[in-house]
Amino acid sequence: MTRFGYACISDLLGVTTSRTCRLASATPDRLRALIETNLSALMTILEHNRAHDWGLFRIGSGVIPFGSHPVNTLTWDQEFAPQLQAIGRFALRHDMRLSMHPGQYTIINSPNPDVRRASVAELAYAARFLDALGLPAEHKLVLHVGGVYGDKPAALARFAAEANRLPDAIRRRLVVENDDRHYTLADALEISARTGLPVVFDNLHDRMNPSPQPPEALLPHVFATWGGAHGVPKVHFSSQAPGERPGKHAAFADAGEFHAMLDLCGRYGDFDLMLEAKAKDTALQTVLAAQYSGKAV
Repeated sequence: MTRFGYACISDLLGVTTSRTCRLASATPDRLRALIETNLSALMTILEHNRAHDWGLFRIGSGVIPFGSHPVNTLTWDQEFAPQLQAIGRFALRHDMRLSMHPGQYTIINSPNPDVRRASVAELAYAARFLDALGLPAEHKLVLHVGGVYGDKPAALARFAAEANRLPDAIRRRLVVENDDRHYTLADALEISARTGLPVVFDNLHDRMNPSPQPPEALLPHVFATWGGAHGVPKVHFSSQAPGERPGKHAAFADAGEFHAMLDLCGRYGDFDLMLEAKAKDTALQTVLAAQYSGKAV
């Protein structure tokens, strides 16, 4: 059965998992208070999701403010172990799958070694957070490939080489996603072949930046990158925001497109679907109501 979810913020509750502060204000006491608030918010959201039978959720990277920055010297995974473990137990008890998606500045194929080091630190922090929850490897870190830097084959090869050098604590959770500008689904599959990383299919990115082959030809190979400890395949769905720049997520999902995505992916086996929409769980509730009332058929 497909698990559905959304990212970072509950629009219905008005709750976020990423409250933060300015770097200059990031004292240990301030960070402790923010972590306490964010972990409480995360549990609130998961309880809300459970009540709606939504089994997928992306945790904001700011759940531990400045988690990969030297200013955060807290041993937060020890200090907040009871809260973290309670969240993980709740997720496991209710068959929820959690993930994180480090941001646009997490670029392991950058030619700048300082950027690469900072990117690995961000991935290590995210893996540490999911480890602190006590979650197995199917709870993933989603990453885009990065830039092309004037030489796409070299940049792709650099990503693969850097990914293969990552510690196992990161590698066992890392998955690669096609993007809307540089790296197609076919490129992501090439990286998977070089690294063993699973591939996340994003429908809108594929529409903006298509592979030579249609998704129907590639999805069997995408789904084959998953399984075992990685869990079932994970896909991202969004609709284009009307009148906005190409690739911008709409506030809500187009019900017909959503139905088509379910039909397409369902041909190849079980999968989990993350809705990327500005209206978050309001959008998910709306499109699922349309889907299961038959309006999207």
